[in-house]
Amino acid sequence: MIRPIFLIAAACLLLTSIAGCTTATLISGMSAAPSGVSATSGFGSKVQSYQIVHYDDAVKAALEAAETLALEITRKDIRENRAELRYIDEKQKVIDILLERRTATTTFIQVDAGIFGPKGMTRLVLLQILDKIGEAGAYLEEWSSEKSE
Repeated sequence: MIRPIFLIAAACLLLTSIAGCTTATLISGMSAAPSGVSATSGFGSKVQSYQIVHYDDAVKAALEAAETLALEITRKDIRENRAELRYIDEKQKVIDILLERRTATTTFIQVDAGIFGPKGMTRLVLLQILDKIGEAGAYLEEWSSEKSE
């Protein structure tokens, strides 16, 4: 007979493998950015974020972030309201960055390494982009507990 503790452990392992145990940690960690909201999506390594930042500043931050991480650019298609960037690392793993202007003050950022790509790398790239936006002072609004008082 199977003990209940083993059933609970098996259920937790199954849920973790399906949903990913880092989703809540990732979202709360990325939400520490001065503005915006981030999330992981479904299977694979895709991470997405909406930030209160001008599109041009987000594109500049993405290019600088990839340079900081020593990623090699293989595709660069920057248009007025949408930028598609493709990079590879030294292991020839592809990392795609998509940036879209959603409003005059809001930019969508997505980093994707494919369904079997390195999840850690996509999260690192997004965090580096957010860091570059912060370093540039490009956030248009800061969320803080002081404003709500």
